[in-house]
Amino acid sequence: MGNIPGTNWVVGFEEKYAEIQAPAKQILMRTIWVILFSTVIATLLGIYFSKMVTAPLSRLMGKMKEMSEGNLSVSMDENYKDEFKVLADSFNHMSQNLRTFIQQIRQNTEQVAASAEELTASAEQTSNATEQIASTMQQVASGMDSQVQSTTETSKTVNEISIGVHQIASNSQNVASTATEALDKAEQGNESIQTAINQMTSINTTINSLGQVITDLGERSKEIGQIIEVITDISAQTNLLALNAAIEAARAGEHGKGFAVVADEVRKLAEQSSNSAQQIAQLISSIQGETNKAVSSMENAKKEVEDGIEIVEVAGISFKHIQQSVNEVASQIQEVSSAIQQMSAGTEQMVHSVQSITEITEMTASGTQEVSAATEEQLASMEEISASANALTNMADELQDVIGKFKV
Repeated sequence: MGNIPGTNWVVGFEEKYAEIQAPAKQILMRTIWVILFSTVIATLLGIYFSKMVTAPLSRLMGKMKEMSEGNLSVSMDENYKDEFKVLADSFNHMSQNLRTFIQQIRQNTEQVAASAEELTASAEQTSNATEQIASTMQQVASGMDSQVQSTTETSKTVNEISIGVHQIASNSQNVASTATEALDKAEQGNESIQTAINQMTSINTTINSLGQVITDLGERSKEIGQIIEVITDISAQTNLLALNAAIEAARAGEHGKGFAVVADEVRKLAEQSSNSAQQIAQLISSIQGETNKAVSSMENAKKEVEDGIEIVEVAGISFKHIQQSVNEVASQIQEVSSAIQQMSAGTEQMVHSVQSITEITEMTASGTQEVSAATEEQLASMEEISASANALTNMADELQDVIGKFKV
């Protein structure tokens, strides 16, 4: 319907509503079906593409969950493209690196555990050897103290012998001068000879005792020499153990640097013990040489005393016949005086020898105390090494337990 321009007329058209609406309904229905079909297609495509994205992510999350639980053998074996291929390759590369890292840690941990066990065993052996050395050195020190006391007493005895010999020499001179008056003082001379016999017998007994003391001193020196040989052998073994520990520490690399320093200190202590033992051995050799000289001097003195006793006894018998043999008695007394003078010189030499033995024995005792102190320090160091090795073993065991939870 519409107006005609320039007029008041209205033009109208009449058409059936149903005929007009039929094509519109068809178009509407077609549009609805197209929209529904498009929606279904879009939904299906959305589900398809969503599965293409979420499925790989779900698989990756599952693999990562297994890896977080300790299974490092998982990998993304599916063939992906684009970003998912890069993601899968990165995951596989990370898994491979973790497996390699855990395997290296496991191997290094096993090596550390083995090295720690060897170091612990070496430390225990060295500690036992050091304890034995310390015990032996304490016994040696005790023996050296007794030896110093014995040599001091021996020195006093020898000094007393020297005084007695000088006194005998003086008495012999008196006897020699009195021999010229033998006719007037026969009885007095006889008593003097008896006194001389008693003194010579006492000297002989004292010399025998002193000879036994010096012989015992020589035997103790030999025993100390044997102990020093044991100490030297133990020091050599300790040095070898320290070298083995240093080698094992070097094998351990960075983890073994601390143990290498400790092993070097142990080696130095072993060398110091060996050097001290060698010095003591030299001192013992000197003591044995001086002891042998003292024994030889004592044998000579003993022989001279025995000769003197025989001469004095002969002089005593001669005094009974003093009137008939005064000249012979005087000659014999002169011989006795000469022999005693020689014995006096010998006793003075013996005094000097015993004094030298006493000084050397005191030096040896001092050296033994120093070795004993060094051995005690070495024992304390070995106990610290043993404790450190045990701690390292425990840490290695704990690390192995942790690594054992991973599956490679």
